[in-house]
Amino acid sequence: MFQTPLSTPLPQPLMIGLVFDSPEKLIRTQQHPFPEDAQAEWETSETIGRIKEAWKKNGATVVELPLDHNFLSRWSQIHSSLDLVHSLVEGWGTPSRESWIPSLCELSGVPYIGSGPSAQCIAMRKSSFKILCRHLNIPTPAFLIVQSENDVFNLPEDFLQQPHFIKPDCEGSGMGIDLSHSVSESPKKTRQTCLSMLKEFPDGLIIEERLGGIELTSAFLGDPRNPETFETLPIAQIDVDGGVYGLTHKSKEQMTEKVTFPNLNDTVRQLIKDSMLTLSLRSGLEDFTRFDWKLNDAGIPQLLEANPLAGLSYYYSVLPKMAAVAGYSYDLLLARLAQSALSRKGDRRFWYGRARLLNQNK
Repeated sequence: MFQTPLSTPLPQPLMIGLVFDSPEKLIRTQQHPFPEDAQAEWETSETIGRIKEAWKKNGATVVELPLDHNFLSRWSQIHSSLDLVHSLVEGWGTPSRESWIPSLCELSGVPYIGSGPSAQCIAMRKSSFKILCRHLNIPTPAFLIVQSENDVFNLPEDFLQQPHFIKPDCEGSGMGIDLSHSVSESPKKTRQTCLSMLKEFPDGLIIEERLGGIELTSAFLGDPRNPETFETLPIAQIDVDGGVYGLTHKSKEQMTEKVTFPNLNDTVRQLIKDSMLTLSLRSGLEDFTRFDWKLNDAGIPQLLEANPLAGLSYYYSVLPKMAAVAGYSYDLLLARLAQSALSRKGDRRFWYGRARLLNQNK
């Protein structure tokens, strides 16, 4: 197990702002036609409560900041007293949604857990991250980007004749992914699916070469820029009924996927570890990120996507299970993230926000 965090306990007292999507249901109206799964990525009250309990066990005082109509006024009153922000906000409707709170924290001069706004945006758009993979020679399945009806009608026939996979370019938690329409090897079916999905996912789609190997997920903790704090967690294998890891398997009630820890060969492990480090350094990923992979027919890992705001639910998320195999209790996992984030509190990204606060208090 990684030892350094145990030698540097969290500073006391520590006030943490816990920011999360308001539990109020997004009501569908003619003006705001939210889909039924608009809140699919939001954490449950049980998960929020368990995270709050873990922070208290770590000696922190927790200030709950639901992202409701009072959020900004409460933030303006309290942000200067916060030592750290832990954001669970997933939001809805824009590829920049996971950067909302990190951006606000930087503007306010408050340290936060997780990757910065730019890294969140790069990883949110799967095609952008895959383009970065190509540039860095990190293996990723062949893919096409669809952002308009014109793109649909100009898709190359030779690519569509091979088995491929269709999914939203800017969504998480399996949204838009289902066995009934995501898997295709028919050009006609693919075009019909894309035209239908673009209505619900106007930020675009990605059509990806379908691979037949096992699905893996990897993750890191710490600062990729500091070898003394950067740690890769045990690599997990994910198995689901039907072989398509979609929204139906992303239950907030229980973990429906099967998570195991396979005995992978050294070449596969090293490729995954090196790729995580390279991508994290180039895109600015920090504190924790989970990466999804699938093996091709030659047994070589192909990167599907990265999730800088990976679920941390004690009940249904994979990353805490990976951390547990590495020896981390749930409470210690959160302490590990806090230590990583607090190591950046003097970073220049916060200077502007703190200068504004100092000027205000003169």
